[in-house]
This record gives sequence, C-alpha cells and structure tokens, in this order.
Amino acid sequence: MDKNRAWKLLEDISFVRVAGTKEELKAANILKKTAEKAGVPAVIEDFEIEGASISEATLEVLEPEYCSYPVIGIGKTPSTKKGGAVGGFKYLENVKDANLTDIKDKIVLVQGRVMPDMMKKIAEKGALGYIMIAGDFYEEDSIKHELRPTNAFGKENPLPGIKIHIDDAEKLVRSNPTKVKMVLKARNTKGTSHNVVATIEGTDLKDEIIAFSAHYDSVPYSKGSWDNGTGSVTIMELMHYFNKHRPRRTMKFIWCGSEEIGLVGSRKYCETHKKELDKYIFNINFDMTGVTLGYEFVCCSCSEDTLHAIQYLANIENYPLSSELGTYSSDSSSFAGAGVPACTFARLQPRGGAQIHNHHDDMTHLDPDSFMITCNFVAKFADQIANASVNPIPRRFAETVQKRLEEMKKWRGEDKPKKKDKKADKEEKKDKE
Repeated sequence: MDKNRAWKLLEDISFVRVAGTKEELKAANILKKTAEKAGVPAVIEDFEIEGASISEATLEVLEPEYCSYPVIGIGKTPSTKKGGAVGGFKYLENVKDANLTDIKDKIVLVQGRVMPDMMKKIAEKGALGYIMIAGDFYEEDSIKHELRPTNAFGKENPLPGIKIHIDDAEKLVRSNPTKVKMVLKARNTKGTSHNVVATIEGTDLKDEIIAFSAHYDSVPYSKGSWDNGTGSVTIMELMHYFNKHRPRRTMKFIWCGSEEIGLVGSRKYCETHKKELDKYIFNINFDMTGVTLGYEFVCCSCSEDTLHAIQYLANIENYPLSSELGTYSSDSSSFAGAGVPACTFARLQPRGGAQIHNHHDDMTHLDPDSFMITCNFVAKFADQIANASVNPIPRRFAETVQKRLEEMKKWRGEDKPKKKDKKADKEEKKDKE
C-alpha cells in the first residue's frame, strides 16, 4: 500500500459531490478509472433515488410581536396549505403523552429527528406542523447558515416539517409566541445515483465473497475529504494490496453513492444483489479514517465471536482499538440488515477536533501516516479471513445488533407486512386445491 498514492486520490475527489449530481458521477468515474488503471475490472451501477425539491420554507411569529427566522424545509414531508399553516406554538421537550395533551392546531418545536411513531402521535393530536432543531450554539456564523438538508424517516409523513438552527430555536422559545405561521412548498423528486464496484476474483474459494465498502458522496457545502473521501481511498489501497497478494476468496470493493441521504446506495446494492448475498461472508466498511488527532474505532454488526476476534488481533498487533456491538450510521448497517455480518472501521476525532458536514471538512486536519494506521491493521485482519481454510465468520448476529436492525427497519417503514398480490393469492389457492 502507498500512502502517497492514496493522498493524491484523496486530493482528486475532494470536492462537493452531493447524491444524484453530476459531481457525484464525476467522482464515481474517477474511482472506476483508478481501479481499472490498477488492472482490476470495475463497473458503475446506476440506481434511482428519491429526493425533495424545496421552493419555499419560512417561519414567522405573528403574535405577540412579529419576527421571522431562517429555516430550511424537511424533504418528504407535505407542503402546507395555500397561505401556510397558522396556529399556536408549543415547545415539545420530549414527545411523551404528557406533552401532547394541548397541541391541537399548533406548530410544535421538537428536539432531534422525528421517528415515524412519534410523528403519528403528533399528527393524531392535531398538530399543524413541526420544527426540528439542528446545529450547535458555539458554531461560527458561517456554519449556522449551512443547515444540512434532511428527509423525513418513513414512507408516510402526514405533517409538513422545517428545520431551524438551535440558536434561533432558543430565541423562538424565549419570545413566548402565541401565534406563528409556517410555509413549506415542497415536492418529491427522482434522480440517478451510482455505486462503483471493483472485483478481484479469488483462487480456490472464489464462491465466498468479502465486501469492502465506503461511501463517496458528500453533503452540500462540504468537500467531504474526511467524510468520506478517506474511507473511499482506504478501500482503494486495500484493492491495490489484494491485487498484488491474490486472495483465496473473492473480494468486492464497493464505493457507495447516496449514503448521506439514508444509506441509499448500499441498500440498493443489497437489493440488486439479493440472490447472491448468501455468498457474502463479511462486509468491512470504512467511514472516516486518516484524521491526525483521533482514535481507532470499530462498530460490529455481527456476532460477539467476531467482535472478540477483531479485538484479540488488535491486542496482538498493539493496535489501540475501541470496539462495540451495534449498528453504525453507515453502509455496514445495510449489509447487516440484508443478513451479511458487517463492521465499520473509523478513526474518530476527540472532542473539539476535526468537523464534518460543513465547509471545514477538507484535508487540513488529515495526515497520510495516520491514514495508514487503520489501513495496515485491516489489511492484516482481512488477509486472515480471505485466506482461511474455513470461513471464520459466523453468520449470526448478537441480540443487541438484531434489536437495532429491527428498529432501523421500523424507522424506514419496512416493518409492515407487504400486501399480497391478488393474482399470486389466487394461484396459491389453486395449487392447494
């Protein structure tokens, strides 16, 4: 592996590359050409994404004293009626039954993302819309105006939603408004995003597959050098390594698009390749490596045995690794949700360290030597799996992991039983007869 080669690629893809844009496709083509130049066949797999176009989002206090606040719309929520939503106001410190007794005909301010079950409760109690709080009190002013676009969870979102910075949310609450007006004009859109897939075929155990993954898209305003340009170049360097040291098992290197809008690329990959996923024995994902001041971390969405094996090797290799069982807000969760044991490696910042999801995410706080710390360890770990005589990864999940995966499906509205096709139902009855 070559840290200088990796850093050159990181420089090449450090530009804003939002899901579904021509810039994301530009980055996809750079990754594909880099893999092919190394002699590894690669393809770009297109997939459809759902988004939202917000043409207007406003929030005004009408009484007792007029004031307006800068907000952005939340995607995949309905537009307000003509003239906007006008009503009372309530700050919901927590979405609990005791808080929902008097929200009829009011616009509510909530903390954090609103899960589908919470949204249902708020709507049933007669609220007109909701305001989501985001940001940090101590951010510089330029970042306060870079609120990250957000889509609502779930498939059914009955209330219009907007997002406000925490600074303005505090001012709003302190003003004790009695009448507010919220306007949201939004429409759902469709676009095209891309996964890049490079394949190194194994030798004698080629029917078993190890999948390396990392998302390569960024959020608006951000070059995404750390999140997740570093993860993208990590799997490229691992590809170079295993191309020189041919593994017994087949390896897939998957650069996922549209992670930042809900792990969409990795979920689409698992859907598209559903019939072959029983051959995938493990997914190793990377989301942010290479930061100068940071610590090594792995989140394992797999069995306790696999977590212990990773930690055991880390101790032998003098690799100071923090580890936990669970799900990570990255593409490993898509593979785990599809039944493939998975993990995400990251090098995370200390408090007050490097930042993501704003214009500060560039190469300033990254370092090629720090980048190699993660890369070198995972190469050793993956090499053992790739060349073991017997697959060492149990295809099961710890109870805590399974619970989290079920919660994630619920958030996305995937826990409801699908409606049975009438034609298929008739054929099934006929077969029974």
